[in-house]
Amino acid sequence: MTVMDKERVLEKTIQRCRERNIIIPTFAQQKNPDLVPQKVKDKLKDVGLWDINPLNLFRITWKNNPREAGGDGLFKGVNFIEIPEEISGVKARIIGLLGKYFPTGAHKVGAAFGCLVPRLVNGEFDPTSQKAVWPSTGNYCRGGAFDSNLLACTAIAILPEGMSRERFEWLRGVGAEIIATPGTESNVKEIYDKCWELRETRNDVVIFNQFDEFGNSLWHYHLTGTAIEEVFGNIKTENSRFAAYCSATGSAGTIAAGDYLRKKFPLLKVVASEALQCPTILMNGFGEHRIEGIGDKHIPWIHNVRNTDMVVAIDDEDCVRILRLFNDEEGRKVLMEKGVSQEIVNKLDLLGISSVSNLLTAIKTCLLYTSPSPRDLSTSRMPSSA
Repeated sequence: MTVMDKERVLEKTIQRCRERNIIIPTFAQQKNPDLVPQKVKDKLKDVGLWDINPLNLFRITWKNNPREAGGDGLFKGVNFIEIPEEISGVKARIIGLLGKYFPTGAHKVGAAFGCLVPRLVNGEFDPTSQKAVWPSTGNYCRGGAFDSNLLACTAIAILPEGMSRERFEWLRGVGAEIIATPGTESNVKEIYDKCWELRETRNDVVIFNQFDEFGNSLWHYHLTGTAIEEVFGNIKTENSRFAAYCSATGSAGTIAAGDYLRKKFPLLKVVASEALQCPTILMNGFGEHRIEGIGDKHIPWIHNVRNTDMVVAIDDEDCVRILRLFNDEEGRKVLMEKGVSQEIVNKLDLLGISSVSNLLTAIKTCLLYTSPSPRDLSTSRMPSSA
């Protein structure tokens, strides 16, 4: 596209945003909601957290008040949970950020925003005539469909046919065009193949590929990285040390927060979490697994592997069992019998299966650094008591 072409597209995009009452927030506003204009905050009080409303672009932040119906307290500190020793079995403090309180219910809406906005403001995507393609294994295309609905343009969601029925129903509900590719969570190549097919056969689409769009990693660098730094600053004690940052690889967006954290905490270890059934970085990738939310069999273009210190493979059976422990009534009863507080037990259902994988990765990392003799924890099964 020429400069003049981009300027014409940008004029149409601005007009569409005016028609749809869309104001695009800055990274600074998403990082610090205190910077959000008061008139926007006043209107947000009447908007539900998961409503498809352009004002909810300002809620693409880790700092939403954890309640569905808005209200006066729109924003607060970063939403997180601390896993107690009664669950982890280790002395180290394990903190997990909670993505439940983003629009769409997942932080992937931030990655979609990070990929879309640069194309919008540079005139490289025309929402009035083009369709937005969101290749994903679930939550990323959900975030993309949310953005597309706001712009009144069609979203094309590409995801494996074996993903949850709930994801397909939600996407249909917001008017997305769905392309289901063969396989399940680890079949990312088939998604890539469909993207190339669309590039070659259609001229009305723009592909926002989270696996090679640096807007994905940049959003996490600036927003997730600083959110984690803020949490550590608030909970640390005199003897605290930020030892490790653990993240599933997936599209390599979330793990990019480690690039930011490394600058602030040079001795930090950045640890990648993978499924044992498909250990891509660890053993070149093969097989299928059940940990929804992490893609496999390839290393995304945006993954800064030079900043990844180690890889931990997690058995998906462990994740499924712990997910059941955290959500079933009998499991929660057992946890309280073991000394876990009611307050923590009530929050455990906020951890999805990939969050459980990250939790087990954090536990294994702690065990590695506290073990009296070095062990290979990359492929070992978790003890039954974990």
